[in-house]
Amino acid sequence: MSHRRMSGFSGLGVVMGALLLCPAARAEDLKVGYVSLGKLVEQYQRTKVIDDGLDKKGKQKEAELETRVAELKKMRAGLELLSDEAREARSRQIEEKAEELQRFRTSTARELRRDREKAMEQILKEVEATINTYAKANGFSMILDERSLVFAQGTYDVTNAVLRQLNSRASASP
Repeated sequence: MSHRRMSGFSGLGVVMGALLLCPAARAEDLKVGYVSLGKLVEQYQRTKVIDDGLDKKGKQKEAELETRVAELKKMRAGLELLSDEAREARSRQIEEKAEELQRFRTSTARELRRDREKAMEQILKEVEATINTYAKANGFSMILDERSLVFAQGTYDVTNAVLRQLNSRASASP
C-alpha cells in the first residue's frame, strides 16, 4: 500500500477517533461529503489557462535553445579547415558556448519547474478556499478527499458542485 494511501487512512482514523471521543458530535448531526481533489485541480479553468501559459513559455525557451544549438553547430562546421592556432581558439569558443548552452538548459528547466510549482500552490489554495466556502454555505461538518476513503456512496460526492462554484469564480474574475 502506498504512503499516500496510508496517510489517508491515518487521517481518516484521526477524524473517526475524534468523532467517537467527542460526545457533542453525534452521527445524525454530521453532514459529510467528499471531493476528488485531483479532478478539481485538473478541471479548474485557471489550471488550463496556467498550463497553456507555461506551455507557451516552454515552447519559447525551446525555440531559443534550438537557435543556440544551431549557432554552436555552425561554429563547429568549419573547424577542421582552420589552422592549428585558429582551431584552438575556435575550440575554446565552442567549449564556452557549449557550457553556456548547458547552463541555459538547466536554468530554463529550473525556472519552468519553479513557475509550475508556484502556480499549482496558488491553484490548490483557491480550490481549498472554494471547498471551505462551499462546505460552510451548505452546512457540511467535513469534506474529505476521496483518496482518503475506503468506501463512500456516490451521493456524498460533491466534486461537481464545488467545481461549478470554482469555475464560476474563475469566469467572474478578470
